[in-house]
Amino acid sequence: MTTTDNRAPALAPGGLPLLGHALRMKRDPRGFLLALQSGDPVTAIRLGPQTVYVINDPALIRGALRDPETFGKGGPITERFRAMFGNGLGISDGDLHRRQRALMQPAFSHARIVGYAALMSEELERRLGAWQADEHLPVHQEMGDLALDNLTHAMFSADTDVDGTEFREATATVLNGLYRRVMDPTGLLARLPIPSNLRYRQAEAHLREVIDGVIATYRADGKDHGDLLSMLLLARDESGGEAMTDDQLHDEVMTIFIAGAESIANTLAWACHEVATHPAVEQALFTETDTVLAGRTAKHADLPRLEYTKRVIAETLRYRTQGWALSRTATRETVIGGWRIPANAAVMYSPHALNHNPAIHTAPDQFDPDRWIPDRARDLPRGSYIPFGTGNHTCIGEPFALTEMTLTLASIASKWRLEPVPGKEPRAKVALTMPVDALWMIPRHRQH
Repeated sequence: MTTTDNRAPALAPGGLPLLGHALRMKRDPRGFLLALQSGDPVTAIRLGPQTVYVINDPALIRGALRDPETFGKGGPITERFRAMFGNGLGISDGDLHRRQRALMQPAFSHARIVGYAALMSEELERRLGAWQADEHLPVHQEMGDLALDNLTHAMFSADTDVDGTEFREATATVLNGLYRRVMDPTGLLARLPIPSNLRYRQAEAHLREVIDGVIATYRADGKDHGDLLSMLLLARDESGGEAMTDDQLHDEVMTIFIAGAESIANTLAWACHEVATHPAVEQALFTETDTVLAGRTAKHADLPRLEYTKRVIAETLRYRTQGWALSRTATRETVIGGWRIPANAAVMYSPHALNHNPAIHTAPDQFDPDRWIPDRARDLPRGSYIPFGTGNHTCIGEPFALTEMTLTLASIASKWRLEPVPGKEPRAKVALTMPVDALWMIPRHRQH
């Protein structure tokens, strides 16, 4: 990229003195960022005193994400995450990121995913077997517990003493607190002596204590527990160099839990809701799972035949996007698509806005899994659907997440029909990962 064009992005209308567009971002980030999609390919907004450059064009977003030397990890969202997670794989950049990715990649190999899938199937068999027919079920909580249990089983061996419920509650508290911090351009709210800040600090301390305690235990006994944490502890680069430090291990474990459990749980909860409220989708899903599973729990070997289930997951990832905005920092002055970006400027893009742009997706407000039939999906512009990112920062846990979500949705459909509870319409909370506020459903046994 060169700086031969001096066209500066225009400032979006509607900013307020001092706050800029921060209030609009806090109240309705999805609507605000979607509105920007109909304007210039690159638009400037202000979050307090900071100017942020929002990239709206999918090709330009893809180009930026695949150029980490120019668009490095940074910006208002990333820096808030960095304060909590340190330099985990999702946040680190440059040589550190390349080294960490190489060290961690074997933990997400095909052979390892098959092993994790076996643990997932066992947990599904246990959990789905405990559901009570015809009683109100908090599906949002069930999916949260399931996602955290699966990650806990993969990360820590069965003999590790981790209170999953308390860990999940602390994770949710931290995510909610992070959103408030991202949306506070002054940084003052985080320092106020109010109950929400106290809960945030207590939850953060609990997560650190649990993770650091398990790392210390593993270091002391020196054993291979056959789990993900052991793989990270024992990992060495190709030259046989030093292992990860305790601080880096902590950052990686924290990133996996925060980035993984919550987004998987939210997507599964929304998938259950969308299936239940779209009869044609529900029937197609039942037809597939009846053919492939015939009432049993899904296993890794079933994945190639669960094509419709995968399309439902793909559509849920689009329709109920888990990331409303992500950020980078321009490491040098540059031009992207003819628009000048100053050095050290914060750059932002919105996966949610891309996924709901009618110029990109036909009828974006309709839940339609068949839009992911290969012949239809290949017509989408490159970069317009990136639920796991692209380039060298593509989520390393993508195969883990897709395996878990497909096995879970197929197993539920194989055994249960979930009906919405009348008068309890779920709503999306305004938060970093767009969770459902509450999803109560009624399980009905399916007959085979």
